[in-house]
Amino acid sequence: MNWIEVIVTVAGAFGGLELLKWLLTRKQSARMAESKADSDEFHYLKERIEFADKQLLDKEQRFVEQTNLVRDLNRQMLELNTQLLAKQVEIGNLQSEVSELRAERKMKLCERKGCKDRQPQSGY
Repeated sequence: MNWIEVIVTVAGAFGGLELLKWLLTRKQSARMAESKADSDEFHYLKERIEFADKQLLDKEQRFVEQTNLVRDLNRQMLELNTQLLAKQVEIGNLQSEVSELRAERKMKLCERKGCKDRQPQSGY
């Protein structure tokens, strides 16, 4: 037996033609398997990114709605504070007027009985 027959016999024992196919295509098969794994991982990551983007958009929309709500409430509070300030100014004016009228009354009010300058005149 020569060495070629030994190689052929050993190759036949280990799978023959399939062993030769495997030896010749093992690098290509490895690249294809790696490519398939990368493709699966890419699709998984793409789905995760789309899901995260959707959640982010929902959060942004809620943030905009909440910001608008806070702005509306602040606007209402400012309007109410303006109205309250106007009422306080009006009350202050009325208090000043009352104080002036009381002072004027005290100046004109004669406390002596039978005083001819008494305002209003009475029978004292």
